[in-house]
Order: sequence, then structure tokens, then C-alpha cells
Amino acid sequence: MLTAAAAMLMFSACGSDDAGGQGGDVDAVVELTAVEFAFRADARITIEAGDTVEFRVRNEGALEHQMEILTSESRRLAMTERIAPGGSDTTVATFDEPGVYLVICDIDDHRSLGHQAEFEVVAATSEAG
Repeated sequence: MLTAAAAMLMFSACGSDDAGGQGGDVDAVVELTAVEFAFRADARITIEAGDTVEFRVRNEGALEHQMEILTSESRRLAMTERIAPGGSDTTVATFDEPGVYLVICDIDDHRSLGHQAEFEVVAATSEAG
């Protein structure tokens, strides 16, 4: 599904604010599946600048994987631990600026084999009127 490096990552929004655990309120939960050299998700959500998002990553591959979130300047915003086959991990990131971000697996040569995808964070919409 998302094997090309330039593919836009599709996210599954599963809830908000009650997504327990890693401090503070979260605006959305994104569920990803890691398989050999791709990340997959079921649906698309919009991440706005200022949003705090919990990423839940499930490894459905046969190899160990992990997930890192990088800015367009390759700065790491968040990362999971290494995830054994059948396992899962979570991480939380706040997206301060609009732009294009990457999710990658940086174990061994996984990224060079295509284990990455990009997504866009859009400018926050104003609800004032």
C-alpha cells in the first residue's frame, strides 16, 4: 500500500484526549502497521500545526521494526523502541509548524529499502469569527 518514499501516509484517527498515557492531552491517535519495508494505515486524518498526536505502531512483519518521525530538516520529533514481530509501541509528537514530515524505520537498511512514508501538517484553521 505505502511502499514508495513519496507516498502520502494515510492515518487512522481513533480518538482524542482519552488516549492515555504519555502526558498531556492528545488531539488525535494515529494507528500504523509496520511490515517489511512499508508503513500502512486505514484512513486519512488532518494534522494541524499545534496538534499533539499519539502514534500507535503495530509490527505485523517478520522482522524487528521501529518508527521515527522526522521534520523536513531531518530533526527527530519522536520515536518508538524496537518492536518485535507481533509487538507494538507508542510515541507522542507535537507538530509546531506546518510542513512535510517523514515516518521512517531506521533499523539496518530498512529505510533504503523503502520503509518510509511522508505526510503533511497543515496550518491551523481559526475558529474565531
